[in-house]
Amino acid sequence: MRVSPPSRLQNGDFINATQDCVHFRKSFRYDNYPVTNEEREFPIAYSIITYQDVDQTERLLRAIYRPQNLYCIHADASSPDSLHRALAGIADCFGNVFIVSKKEDIIYNHMSRLKADLNCMSDILSMPQKWKYFINLPHQQFPLKTNLEMVKILKTYNGANDIEGIITHGRMMPSRFEFSHKYVNGSWKRIGKRTSKLPLNATIVKGSAYGVFSREFVQYTITDKRAKDVLKFMEDVKSPDEYYWATLNHNEVLKAPGRYSGNPEKKPWLAVYASWGGRDRCHGKYVRGVCIFGVGDLNELVSKKELFANKFYPDFQYLALDCLEEYIYNKTFSHLPFETFYYKQLPFIRKQ
Repeated sequence: MRVSPPSRLQNGDFINATQDCVHFRKSFRYDNYPVTNEEREFPIAYSIITYQDVDQTERLLRAIYRPQNLYCIHADASSPDSLHRALAGIADCFGNVFIVSKKEDIIYNHMSRLKADLNCMSDILSMPQKWKYFINLPHQQFPLKTNLEMVKILKTYNGANDIEGIITHGRMMPSRFEFSHKYVNGSWKRIGKRTSKLPLNATIVKGSAYGVFSREFVQYTITDKRAKDVLKFMEDVKSPDEYYWATLNHNEVLKAPGRYSGNPEKKPWLAVYASWGGRDRCHGKYVRGVCIFGVGDLNELVSKKELFANKFYPDFQYLALDCLEEYIYNKTFSHLPFETFYYKQLPFIRKQ
């Protein structure tokens, strides 16, 4: 028997639903989650980057929402007005969810993608809440851990960042940074060999656009001259978001708080799990080399040590996201003990 996917909520549905915030929060079960004292004392800040699919964006927000946390939503400046209005309506129903103060018109592989997160970081730093860690997310990720489990993991990290690092030359895609690039008339142009160098003779490191960042690292990123000089270097790098965080975190000379001083390729990276074509299993489908998870992936996903999984499409095997959402929701209420022994043995954590 073929099961038809349910009809999806559209931008207008959220615009209408958020006219009555009390009813919206109740009907979408935002206030159902139990919050422990341990969670209250360890708030987490998030950015969510989106450009479409308000229903999936809201679903991610709901899965990670807790009243003590902070949430910055960045919608692409060129997205439809109805999407911006829908997200603004959602944010207005909460005191700890807000729309970024400066929106970027995000271009794939462009500095604008990195600036979107930096804008959220800057806004969140200005808030009075004393959050402990910052996690940046695209709207197509979904948590593999409950909020309490994340708190226990991040407390174990004790100020260390979890940022991917790649230094093997071939895997670093060197043409992206050995040449200067410029985005002209809708396409990338290589405009010559680079002559500029990173400050303090730092070496460029590749990684992911996503990570887990300590509050001190975020403060350093926004205010420290060394971080600003590295950002300047990244302006004509292709996909700078895949080099900026990694370069800051894996160069001892840059003195970033929570940095890692060992070989970055021997350091586990647990911020997000993705399945790559030719390397990992995928029971869904590959799009641009990345698995769009399906129902057949769930058994493996729930056993992963990573905090989030990337990625899901709401119109592809929708039951995968439905089931994972229900799993996380039910686990939140289970009160089962969570063992942090694995995380305490990680080489990048700062020992208590």
